[in-house]
Amino acid sequence: MPNAGGPTVTRLSQPDADIRPRSLGVPRGRAVISVFGSTEDVETDLAAKLLPVLRSVVVTAARTDAVFVTEGTDRGVVHLLGMALQACEQRWPVVVGVAPSGRVHDRTETSTNGQVALEPNHSVAVVVPGSEWTDATPVRFRAVDAIRGKKATVALVIGGENDAEVVDHLSGDHPLLVIAGTGGLADRIATGDLTGDLAVLVRSGKVLVVHADEGPGKVVTALERLLGKEKPVRPPSIWPKVRYRAPQPRPLVDPGFVVAYPLLADAIHDANQVVAPAFHELDAQAGVEQNRYRLLAVLAIAGGLTTTVFAALQTWLDDTPWPGVLVVTGGAFAAAITIVARKRESLDRYLTARARAERLRALYFAHLAAPAPATEEERGDRVADLEAAVSDRKHEVVRT
Repeated sequence: MPNAGGPTVTRLSQPDADIRPRSLGVPRGRAVISVFGSTEDVETDLAAKLLPVLRSVVVTAARTDAVFVTEGTDRGVVHLLGMALQACEQRWPVVVGVAPSGRVHDRTETSTNGQVALEPNHSVAVVVPGSEWTDATPVRFRAVDAIRGKKATVALVIGGENDAEVVDHLSGDHPLLVIAGTGGLADRIATGDLTGDLAVLVRSGKVLVVHADEGPGKVVTALERLLGKEKPVRPPSIWPKVRYRAPQPRPLVDPGFVVAYPLLADAIHDANQVVAPAFHELDAQAGVEQNRYRLLAVLAIAGGLTTTVFAALQTWLDDTPWPGVLVVTGGAFAAAITIVARKRESLDRYLTARARAERLRALYFAHLAAPAPATEEERGDRVADLEAAVSDRKHEVVRT
């Protein structure tokens, strides 16, 4: 938990002073999430959309022992991050802020000449000599390198306006996670509206784009992937499960695809909003019915095998009555399982759900393959048509 009175403030005597994680009370060798965000106040609707995303990111950081590094001030996206930290009921992750001395003040000081307060929910604030915001940038990157050791560092871009910071991050061959729909630099990266070194680095680097409307789950999945914490996809199990749990939904299109083909960004966003939820619902339903059918089939086979074994035993032990009782019991069990399997119609339900899910997958990619709409009005009409098509495919009759 951060200090009740705000972050522990460490003031550097000079900008190029050594940064040692131990002196900051920060463990070395931890993955780092570097937050690059808008410094202006975030409008209410966008803030309400971003706060659940940041809460999930905070929980993920705590679970993976990652450390946040921010600009440390109580404004813009960093202020929202502080609100997300307050809502975290689990162990808080370590959060380090790096800011110039001439631009910030702590709780013991008063604001002069437009100074900004340090964000109170940070663990540590490193105050660098300097009067410009850019004076803290080199120290911030040195702090990231000192903390991470050989672990991964991921930049999280939410809005933002400083191209140079992202250029420096990508120049180190580090991955970038962009939350589109948040304005500023994030939307420019998502749409490919870039020039110079940033355009080259974004196209050649490991950059994933997730729209804010897609929710916390998609953002966390992308973040875990970049941090190397993504759970590997398990091969299909041989045996059915008594208690089946549907696997975590995976994106139909890799988030990095948006960067490679920015003209498809709007189409991918619309398809993810309209088609993907219905596809994942039917895909999970198909998995449940498939597992149930396989389980009943295995039980029926086991019942038949048991009946055969005890029948052979009855033949061998001609004068012993108990194998006959077991033969009757095994036969009754196998017959009951067969009747249940037929009444549940799990195979038909599986084939129906799977067919509908695959038709939705085809609809998803057909939407991406269509020519881009010329106007927002045309885009809205296409989304309406897409919603109607999804409804039709979810309830259409499938002959099995």
